[in-house]
Amino acid sequence: MVNIFEMLKQAGQIKKQAGRFQKILESRVCEVSSPDGKISIKVNGKMELLYIDISPDLLSPDNKTRLEKSLLAVWQKAQKEIERIIQEETKNILGDLGNLPF
Repeated sequence: MVNIFEMLKQAGQIKKQAGRFQKILESRVCEVSSPDGKISIKVNGKMELLYIDISPDLLSPDNKTRLEKSLLAVWQKAQKEIERIIQEETKNILGDLGNLPF
């Protein structure tokens, strides 16, 4: 039978690791650009958009559709990179927890 105090101790460790994980994700930043380099964004590991840079030549009404498509593509690329970072950090954190009894 598992000792309730040991389980509480391990639950406390999980909570501590979760807080650490949030801080790690917040500090991890990726920058992604469009293939032509005219759009660049920065996103942190919590999927918070930190920065957008758009080339002035894309800001004309004639380029509206191009701008929208490029911005969407860059955002999707950033999401995939952040998902990779989250998976990497999750493996690191779970590796630190060891074998839990539950």
